[in-house]
Amino acid sequence: MEMKKRQEDEERSTLSELPDDIMVEILAKIPPKFLYKTFRCVYKSWYRLISSTEFMNKTAIHHNPGIFIQSVRYFRSTTNTSFLQMDGLNFNLTNLGSSMGIIRSSCNGLVLVYEPISKEVNNLCVKNLLTGPTSLTLPNCLSGCTHKHGYHGRAPGRILHTYCGSALGFDPLTKVYKVVHINNDGYGIEVFTIGSDKTWRKVPLPWPVEKPRRGDLDKFEDMKFFWRDPVSIKGQVFHWFVDSEKYIFSMDISNEKVSKTKLPYIGKTIMKEHYDLVAMDEKLAFVYKGSESKIDVWVLDDFGRQVWSMEHSIVANWEEEKKLPQFMTLVAVATWRNGEVIMFKAIENFVWDHHDFIYLYDTKSKEMKEFKMKLQYVTKFIPHRSSLVSWRTEMD
Repeated sequence: MEMKKRQEDEERSTLSELPDDIMVEILAKIPPKFLYKTFRCVYKSWYRLISSTEFMNKTAIHHNPGIFIQSVRYFRSTTNTSFLQMDGLNFNLTNLGSSMGIIRSSCNGLVLVYEPISKEVNNLCVKNLLTGPTSLTLPNCLSGCTHKHGYHGRAPGRILHTYCGSALGFDPLTKVYKVVHINNDGYGIEVFTIGSDKTWRKVPLPWPVEKPRRGDLDKFEDMKFFWRDPVSIKGQVFHWFVDSEKYIFSMDISNEKVSKTKLPYIGKTIMKEHYDLVAMDEKLAFVYKGSESKIDVWVLDDFGRQVWSMEHSIVANWEEEKKLPQFMTLVAVATWRNGEVIMFKAIENFVWDHHDFIYLYDTKSKEMKEFKMKLQYVTKFIPHRSSLVSWRTEMD
């Protein structure tokens, strides 16, 4: 027993004497949950290292991202959250329960969550789900938005919609986190800087708004337009769908400049019901359903100059058409493996007590296959990469 203890002490002593840069490389490859629960408690020097901003940013690069999948059962008024990860060719699905609230956005391991406290009180808060229950609750929006949600359509295929769009971002220049929010483009976009702002700030749109797009919960069932949470590109640029065949709204989190980004020229009139927006390898992707058997994927290569390129064309041959759904029923919801895999959800295959139909398209093999893992009542897919980052980290 004494010999074993002496050996362990020698091993610890050897580890503690390693140069910091080598220690960083070793520890950075350990999953964040083990770093937080075990390794940071071994030495004070490790605690300081693991708690540093540089180390936290480095660990995020080494670990595979996953996708939060939220299933809302409107007849039970509950939201169940799962976390889906791809490990090589295998998928791991972890059920996180129904007490998390509705996740609106993810950035650097932090999440922006909508928590319905009561029918009258609803909060947006920022938290790290890995490091514990502590969260930052944001003040009420100046616009008076309560961030409530509702359901559109008839059972059983009703769809959850929020009537505002919000997201969490990170300004790489000032090293601070910001939250953006919109529910009425006639009012403008609201911004809250964590650590310095006490209230939200209003950023007016730099063009006149003749017919404001406004979420109105009292008329939810009759609404034709719903604000969606924006597509986040590295937490630095946000893109909102605005029910247009010509453009989307975009915002750079650093300078808080709002602009209209023109949609790509595809050789014909764009139908706004036929396209989806997703993040793809740290760029915005425009996924367009041109027909029942063809989907084109365009990528915004240069945001500033608004340069698009057509990256992928998904075509179903005659044999595949018998196995796959009509492409017009597919909605692009997320991407994986640095954009190599595109995840689609079929919106017509919804039946009581049955699973949703999810399809994965591999851009390398050019194959689309049905995702065999059963998922039910899925309404939100949020890409997420776990880390030890805190909203306080960059300011400490």
